[in-house]
Amino acid sequence: MDRFRMVIHRYDFIDLGYIGSPFTWSRNHPTQGCIYIRLDRALATAAWKQKFPRASVQHVSMSTSDYAMLAIHLPTQWARRLHNRPPFRFEAMWLRDPRYAEVVQDAWLKGLYKPNGAQITNCLDSCKKKLQKWNKVEFGHVGKQIARLEKKLQFLERDPDLHENDIQATCRDINYWLDVENTMWHQRSRHLWITDGDRNTSFFHQKASNRKQRNIIEGLCDENGV
Repeated sequence: MDRFRMVIHRYDFIDLGYIGSPFTWSRNHPTQGCIYIRLDRALATAAWKQKFPRASVQHVSMSTSDYAMLAIHLPTQWARRLHNRPPFRFEAMWLRDPRYAEVVQDAWLKGLYKPNGAQITNCLDSCKKKLQKWNKVEFGHVGKQIARLEKKLQFLERDPDLHENDIQATCRDINYWLDVENTMWHQRSRHLWITDGDRNTSFFHQKASNRKQRNIIEGLCDENGV
């Protein structure tokens, strides 16, 4: 406890106060009766307080626990901004692009030579920002890429003799982006299974229905010699 107090004083942590019940722990004592104590506190530095001046701490009662949960509420504008900011996720489809390795290498080198901060943190942050920009500006939206190439193919096929080489090249490009799209949805489906698979029965129902339909189609094709 002395070390804990020493850390609080050294870094000038401030008690953020609370809203709601005046205690965070309660217990029925056999001789003293009900005991109510404020054991848990939310602490922050003065710099944090200055950044979030309207932040508040609420004691949330828990019906299944002796302890109350501490919930820190940020101002609406901050909460909305954090909620609307999508988290960074690595996309496996990027690995299919030959430019990917160069993008990561350049970003990693820039992170290594940043003067402040830990090198590994700087490198990861540099890679995240570089990949986000590259994905938006150069790699592009997969569905839009496929739609653009299919439209181009339709135009070229109006005069196939004149555009024979372009048609073949466009078909290769479409097949490439279809493979990229397949990788993207494979990753998405695995993510859905991890987050919802164990508790979402509709997920398994949909998978089973799709498998049943696929088996029926394959059986019809075998009967017809397709």
